Amino acid sequence: MSVRELASRPGSMAHVPDCGYRWLELWRGDAIYGHAAIRELEDAVELHLEMHSWRKSVFLELRRDLNWLRAETRRLGKARILGMRAGHGTDVDEKLCRFAGLMGFGNMLTIQVMELRV
Repeated sequence: MSVRELASRPGSMAHVPDCGYRWLELWRGDAIYGHAAIRELEDAVELHLEMHSWRKSVFLELRRDLNWLRAETRRLGKARILGMRAGHGTDVDEKLCRFAGLMGFGNMLTIQVMELRV
């Protein structure tokens, strides 16, 4: 298993609010290749993913991680996983769309979020 739960939010997930998320570390051997944040919604699990490496072996490991997430989603009684991405700028990341498709995600939606600091 390459998923382990963390007690607190990792620095690479600083853009995700610290409110109700479970923080996950994705690792292979002695190398951390990503972090994830998940939380329960009414009928889904919300997923934020931050990758630190994109090697082919990591891609294969990530497929196993997704199987873990599917099982966890079913265990929580939820019907779907919603993958979310936060980024700066206005461009759609075509690599993300291709990656999400390879991982089995469909029904791509674009959500725009603006930030107003007070």
